[in-house]
Amino acid sequence: MTALLAVWPSGRLAAQLSARLSLGARYSTPLVRDSLVAPIDLRTAIAPALAIGVRDAMRGPWSFDGGLEFSRATLDRQESGTSTDIGSVSIVALTVGLRRVLRPDVAAKLAFGGLVYRGNSTGVFANGNGGLFPLVSLGASYLPKIGAARALELGLQYDLHRFITPALRNVGFNKARPVHRIALTVSARVLGQ
Repeated sequence: MTALLAVWPSGRLAAQLSARLSLGARYSTPLVRDSLVAPIDLRTAIAPALAIGVRDAMRGPWSFDGGLEFSRATLDRQESGTSTDIGSVSIVALTVGLRRVLRPDVAAKLAFGGLVYRGNSTGVFANGNGGLFPLVSLGASYLPKIGAARALELGLQYDLHRFITPALRNVGFNKARPVHRIALTVSARVLGQ
């Protein structure tokens, strides 16, 4: 019992922390683009994204903001106006950053982190997933007032990372390709203030 009390957050710390759960949709630019005879794009389809976030209020308008996001998307090969489903990929991203309240109903966020793709062992993921890709993320959120509280949050998030895998290097791609991702989310506080 003493050990539990030693690691349990104090009332003051628990009042500063909050946890949020969010659900949204994420769009991504192509992971691979090539043009031999006709342009070919390999991209993830628009996919649902589920995230859990933690915030710690600091003095003033700033707060720590960390998040762990998971999404699973189909991989689409687009060539000459046709789209072919070639499997699926799981994407996990971890970010840490700062959030600033600009007005009572508007906030902005800057975060850094890493992202990992987990695909089947064929195609671009035949020789591995490419490892951990560093990413930078910018976000904006709107907190509509419902009744007396601002429990829900509508978010727009943009992030950027570079993508390459060993299989792509083996076939002559020698530079990582920038991948831009945009997500629209709705989140709710599940714990804390």
